[in-house]
Amino acid sequence: MQTTFAAVAAVLVVTAVAILAGGDPVDMMDKLASIGSLALAAAAAAMARREAPDPPRAVSRWLPRRHRHEYLRWVIARNRDVDIRGLGTQGPFSLEVEDVYVDVSLIPRPLHETSGDPLAEVGDGESVERREVGSFLAEWPPRTLAIVGPPGGGKTTLLRHLTLALADRRPPNRALRKRIPVLLAVREKAQAIAEDADLPLAAVLPSESPGSAAWFDRQLANGRCLIMLDGLDEVADPAQRRLVAEWVERQIALHHTNGFVITSRPYGYQSSPLAAADVLQVRPFTGEQIERFILRWYAATEVRWTGRRDEAVLAGARRSGEDLLRRLRENLPLYDLAMNPLLLTMIAHVHRYRGVLPGGRAELYREISRVFLGSRDAAKGIGGGLSVDQRESVLKHLALEMMKARTGQVEAVTAARLISDRVARVAPDTRPEAFMVEIEQKCGLLVERETGVYAFAHLTFQEYLAAVWLRERGGDGFLAEHTDDQWWREVTLLYCADADAGPIVEACLKEDTARALLLASDCAEVARELDPLIRSRLDGVLSAEAHSADATRALVVGQVLLVRKLRRRRHRDDGVVVAGDPITNAEFALFLRATGNDAHRPAWWTETLAARRPGRPVMGLTPAEQRGFCSWAGSASDGSYEPGPDEDGGDGLRTAVPEDGMLRALGLVFMSMLRDAVETRELLDPKLMYLARLARVTLMADVFLPVVPQISDRLIAEPRFVAADDVTAAFYDLDAKLTLATHSRAELALLRQFHGNWLDWTDRSDRGADDVVPIVVGALRLAVRMVEKPSMLAEAVSILDRAIMLHWQAGGILTPGNKLWLRRT
Repeated sequence: MQTTFAAVAAVLVVTAVAILAGGDPVDMMDKLASIGSLALAAAAAAMARREAPDPPRAVSRWLPRRHRHEYLRWVIARNRDVDIRGLGTQGPFSLEVEDVYVDVSLIPRPLHETSGDPLAEVGDGESVERREVGSFLAEWPPRTLAIVGPPGGGKTTLLRHLTLALADRRPPNRALRKRIPVLLAVREKAQAIAEDADLPLAAVLPSESPGSAAWFDRQLANGRCLIMLDGLDEVADPAQRRLVAEWVERQIALHHTNGFVITSRPYGYQSSPLAAADVLQVRPFTGEQIERFILRWYAATEVRWTGRRDEAVLAGARRSGEDLLRRLRENLPLYDLAMNPLLLTMIAHVHRYRGVLPGGRAELYREISRVFLGSRDAAKGIGGGLSVDQRESVLKHLALEMMKARTGQVEAVTAARLISDRVARVAPDTRPEAFMVEIEQKCGLLVERETGVYAFAHLTFQEYLAAVWLRERGGDGFLAEHTDDQWWREVTLLYCADADAGPIVEACLKEDTARALLLASDCAEVARELDPLIRSRLDGVLSAEAHSADATRALVVGQVLLVRKLRRRRHRDDGVVVAGDPITNAEFALFLRATGNDAHRPAWWTETLAARRPGRPVMGLTPAEQRGFCSWAGSASDGSYEPGPDEDGGDGLRTAVPEDGMLRALGLVFMSMLRDAVETRELLDPKLMYLARLARVTLMADVFLPVVPQISDRLIAEPRFVAADDVTAAFYDLDAKLTLATHSRAELALLRQFHGNWLDWTDRSDRGADDVVPIVVGALRLAVRMVEKPSMLAEAVSILDRAIMLHWQAGGILTPGNKLWLRRT
């Protein structure tokens, strides 16, 4: 009305000016009278307009923008926080999705090949590209997507992240710019949809949504919405689930210019698939994704905890995150679990708020199993079926029976027979077969590996539940009978984590094998309680007998300590699993004593070197010697290993001052020359100085010095380390030539004498570095003699060169830099 009045006033002004501007002054009174009449008319019109009812107003252009703004603000507030309902260990506050989110990878997959196993890799390994959801929504309207994955795989969090990105104007691609995100939990509207098949899409919006139905309908009509329907599998009734799927297909047909995404566990979607949807399987986290999540989670947690985001807080968060990563990499069963985003979140919570990893694995497994068995669904309000305790009661019995049968999988018929009595106790109206299907489809703790064959999602769960069953029924006597049986090792450790480990540790001490003592040591480490006297006895065995004069006892305890080392393994960034530290001289000596196989003893090896430098990494092993150690280490630890890449590069040379003997007598000048030569990798001068000193000591200087030029021309300047096969091959090459040559009896005798010294060296178990000196002297005499036969001098000097390197390696003054790291296979 104000606009109308202003328009009338403007007309009056213009008219009055026109009247007053022209004409005779005599007519002025008449003109004023006319203006007065106009003013009265305008006033009457305004009064009439004020009393008349307002007509319907046209929608202003800014009103839809206001609806959009209010709706997007509501969407952000509704989906901002991470959903941790049902987790046993929680922090005092929730974290925001965008602070911790790591992109979930997807892979196109035929529906019948999708997996509900929470820990199974999908696809063809690294050859399959890992794609994010945005890459499947790069055109508009996009194809309908059905994202299928196991429980805890990150489906809901993925949709929340996508919703927040669109609401906050951070779309992953141009096609999603200005799209309206609509995220709906299918279970909340399933009943209404089942009762009204024609229910419009706008009617399923949450009642608190600020956008009107009319506004939402306009967005749908204009093709501006991305509709995300979360949790088709959470509709428990199969008939109702089919009705919901049919309703979704009708909405897709009605609103085909919009985008649609639906999520489900495999069983829920396989029974009610959409007719024209691309199926995408959620993939487990990679090692790089695990690391990113942990570091982001800890940063977000510490910032919330302290209320600050300064350098000190972030540095502390990174230290805590790296500590958790280290613990996971040293504990492969836990690392396997971390591939699942929900389990990784639980692990992070337990580590941050309880600090019990890895020693508190039993408590972590308890939380995980209960979450999978239904506590998280209960927290979401998804009810129905058996309780968590009832399901766990049946599965504990099944787990123990599978452990007794020494199997990680069981046929459905056998499983049904094993659990029939337990199912009858907790659910008289439920058939055992139906129970197995329910656990496999709804919980994910059991998976169907192949048709009619079931297994626990991870052997860890089977072992944990069996341990709980035994602990509840006083099963320490049963476990004490299996202390030397590796199959029961994890069950025993999980049992001791929440029990008195005394009876089991005593049984291990009585068994007195390497495997039993190792189990005793591990049980004492994780035990809830242990008699101090028993602990003292165990410590005495491990500390005193590691240095026992009884070689057999020392060997047993040495194997225990080696296996403990091999358990401290880690995941590298490239996914390779390696032992935490390289193999030492003492550990390689243990291998040689245990096997008694001289074929794996390096040509330069001495017990003196191992005794004086037990903790130093063993270096310079041939591939065959490395493989021999790996094979033995695998049999000693029930693992499988192969030589891994050298973590320190391994392409350099190492020098060390000799502790005694002839090499010590060479003096500091020689060692300085050797160190300089190592830098340039030119060893000719140190070799000649070494030979000159040896010639003086053995009274050969008068015959050696005249032939130095001929010998030095044929010595090998670059480092070439010696193996037993090298020496043997060089001997036989020259022996064959001398045997055929004429007038070579003296040379052949010197060669045979050299070979005899070599065989004496290889046969001795108590050899030291100076025991190589006769070999070098014999090789030097042979080379000096062969100067008279230039055609065979190169072969003789080659033998001499190998003898020199053998002495240097045996004395530890020069060794190759390659260490032996073990890679788990």
